[in-house]
Amino acid sequence: MSTLRRAATTSTDLACRTVGRRHVVRAARFVFRRACLDVANDLYTNGEASLQRWTVGLSPPGTDLHVVDAGANIGRWSDSMLGAAREGGRLADLDLHAFEPCSYTFAHLSEALAGQRVCLHPTALGDRTGLSTLHVFAPCAGTNSLHAQPRGPEDATTEEVATTTLDAYADQTRLEHIMLVKIDTEGHDLAVLRGGQRLFAEQRITIAQFEYNHRWVYSRSFLYDAFELLEPLGYCLGKLTPRGVEFYRSWDADLETFVEGNYVACVPEVAVRLPSVAWWKSPNERGSR
Repeated sequence: MSTLRRAATTSTDLACRTVGRRHVVRAARFVFRRACLDVANDLYTNGEASLQRWTVGLSPPGTDLHVVDAGANIGRWSDSMLGAAREGGRLADLDLHAFEPCSYTFAHLSEALAGQRVCLHPTALGDRTGLSTLHVFAPCAGTNSLHAQPRGPEDATTEEVATTTLDAYADQTRLEHIMLVKIDTEGHDLAVLRGGQRLFAEQRITIAQFEYNHRWVYSRSFLYDAFELLEPLGYCLGKLTPRGVEFYRSWDADLETFVEGNYVACVPEVAVRLPSVAWWKSPNERGSR
């Protein structure tokens, strides 16, 4: 054992005896997650709003800016996207499509975005068309999901909702290209990605942002599955952070944490244009900020 490891072992054991293992574990976990750039899930501080602004700047004014919001909830992300387009002088170019399957939440979404430049759909996106069961844990809850939650609230209800896929929707609306797809569907994110496999195969989606968290366990999904789906189609994948995108050369077991965060898949020519940070495990990480 090296001198550094011996000192760390002694210090940790002493801290555990002094303040208790619970406090030591929580403090160590906080430090590790902070160093990994895992931050609170707020779109204005976690990099999501920045990605919206970067997306607006990727194409020249006057070109269509097609954007999809899957899992729109009450519209905070869509409202921020509208703001980014407005600030960038691209509001007239923005073609925003928002999907929210919960009927109660959709009513609030419709009210919040009334009069805005957005197409609203009371539909869920996934990997098939038809009907699915939505588990509603609370009114307008951001945790409502197409997957049951173990030990969920006793007053949870269910609702039958319509589902479609990105591929089918693009065909229906004749969307030739989508600049940005944001996916926040509480464990159903991989299914949404799979539902756009033809679009991804033809690289008709420039950027996909999807949420990854412990709810992927309920759908029996792994971050590995997203890499396996998108990397062979030519996409670069990384974690969205407040400082930029932390791109990875390939999937690594250290990434499979189920800690809540947002990931980005984008075409290579866009990856080199987005602000990025080096991964802590990369050889060139030293000195990165």
